[in-house]
Amino acid sequence: MKEVEVIKIGEKEYYIMKEVMDNDTSYVFLSGVEDPEDVMIRKSNPSDKDLYIPLENEEEYHLATLLLFKHSN
Repeated sequence: MKEVEVIKIGEKEYYIMKEVMDNDTSYVFLSGVEDPEDVMIRKSNPSDKDLYIPLENEEEYHLATLLLFKHSN
């Protein structure tokens, strides 16, 4: 079995399913521990790489999903 990292956002825990780097930004693709259908994408904070923050807009969402599919092969 593969080991996965878990982070807490609010009161919920999420598995980090995939992490993709673009320039100096790390995008993480998350799935809820209790509810696998609870998914989200976050990015590293420029001033604190251990803190993950929401994406800024729809354009950044498209970039993150493109990176995910590009690195899935």
